Amino acid sequence: MSKILLVEDDKILLEMYKDKFTNEKFEVQTAGNGLDGIEKMRSFKPDIVLLDLIMPGVSGFDVLKIVKNDPELNEIPIFVLTNIFADAEDLVKNWGVKYFLLKANYTPENIAAKVKEIISPNTSTKIV
Repeated sequence: MSKILLVEDDKILLEMYKDKFTNEKFEVQTAGNGLDGIEKMRSFKPDIVLLDLIMPGVSGFDVLKIVKNDPELNEIPIFVLTNIFADAEDLVKNWGVKYFLLKANYTPENIAAKVKEIISPNTSTKIV
């Protein structure tokens, strides 16, 4: 069973994504902020992390900086899922992001399908 960590401060979205990925047979852990996300990355060792960028306290950008510089964490694929427009190429090139989607443009079903595609073998870095 693939393990996914959802890092999202919006409780409604967090529960919606958790339910979707649980129904898709993922082992799911959640974090409501960036600090909890980092701690759970270390303890849970997910196969992929879905990360919001804009969160109070430790933001998704802060998480990306920490992960990029931590050999224990920097091999875990990060899938940025946000509603802010960001330079996807910059996120991939300079922040260690493997994948990027705008939440508003995709349903949970679409996102689950992308995650399944990503965690299957022979996947390379791409902007989806």
